[in-house]
Amino acid sequence: QRKWVYLEPIFGRGAMPHEAARFERVDTEFRSLLLSVADNPRVLSILRTPNLPETLATIQDQLERCQKALADFLEDKRQRFPRFYFIGDDDLLEILGQAKNPEVIQ
Repeated sequence: QRKWVYLEPIFGRGAMPHEAARFERVDTEFRSLLLSVADNPRVLSILRTPNLPETLATIQDQLERCQKALADFLEDKRQRFPRFYFIGDDDLLEILGQAKNPEVIQ
C-alpha cells in the first residue's frame, strides 16, 4: 500500500506514458481489492478472497517494476543534467512536472 500511495500521484498525472498503462492496470486491481475489503472488512472474509496471495504478489511485483522505471527515468535526467544529482527524487519530479513554470523551479 505504501508503494502504491507513493507512485499513484506520479503516474496519475500522466508522468512516463510508457509505464502509465502498467500502473493503471495495477491501480485498477488494487482499488478493486480495497473496495472488496471496504465492503466487508472482517479478516476471515478477506482471507476468503480468491487468489489473494497471488494477487498481492503480482501487484507488488508490478509496483516494483514501475518504481524501477521511475528510478531509471530520474537517473537518465540526472546524467543529462548533473546538477540534478543534488536534488532529491520528489523535488526532481516536481521540477520535471513543472518544467514550463519557472517560478516552481526557482
